[in-house]
Amino acid sequence: MQNITFKNTIQRLLRENKISASSIGKSIKNSNDFSTLLNGGFIEYVQAKTSGGSYSVKNIDALNKYYQGKFPEEFKNQQSSIDNVNAFRNTKAAKRESQNIILIRGTQKVLINGVETDLNYFTENYGTFSTVVKDITANKICFVENLDSFLIAEQVIKNDFVFIHTYGGIGKSVVNKITAKEFLVFPDYDFVGLKSYLLVKHIHANTKLFIPENYEELLQIKSRTIKTKQGREQQPSQDVNESTEDIVVKIRTDIFKYKKFVEQQAVFK
Repeated sequence: MQNITFKNTIQRLLRENKISASSIGKSIKNSNDFSTLLNGGFIEYVQAKTSGGSYSVKNIDALNKYYQGKFPEEFKNQQSSIDNVNAFRNTKAAKRESQNIILIRGTQKVLINGVETDLNYFTENYGTFSTVVKDITANKICFVENLDSFLIAEQVIKNDFVFIHTYGGIGKSVVNKITAKEFLVFPDYDFVGLKSYLLVKHIHANTKLFIPENYEELLQIKSRTIKTKQGREQQPSQDVNESTEDIVVKIRTDIFKYKKFVEQQAVFK
């Protein structure tokens, strides 16, 4: 029971940022867990000008992480942004559930959520089709990382592919719901792009990385620095760093050697 009360106390702190000391039971205030919140700098006691006082959140991000670590069962069912606002007044307070929203375009008929859909009609008339994915079945699928490239991908990739751009980046939740005979990943040729490629290939072994024929030329004349806006160099994830696949090793080596990478948009003339 005390554990539940302690959890409710943290939830109140995350929602309200400050709660009166008198509203917290003695058993909670005398517990080791509550001492951890104080001694760890998560919260602090603020004396009122008259009498009594309150406990105020001192480090909201640290308290969020502590809460998630203390009560991991709360996050097995991922939450939406709306849930997070209602619970914590913060859309990023907890891990959010992917809504599995995609943009999809092409010239073929495909099965989307069990319904045969003529992508050519929507592509010709509206440029793209959007859906919340439950399942998709197609012959050939190409994931395109950036939106602007997605809208003109057929300029560099054969249009027998169905092109998909995922809202919020390529994730397992969407990739697991798509079935195809062949998968292609068309990303930026940096560590993030390689990570996306390996993610798809881990789920679907029949996946290839799209590499332009003039990749070497683009690397020399159209590449950009690997440094972020903060001046730090982008670093590879563990799966990218440990991959032994020839094409991954090639691009990874180029990035380390030249401190540059080829953006997806550079592929287009």
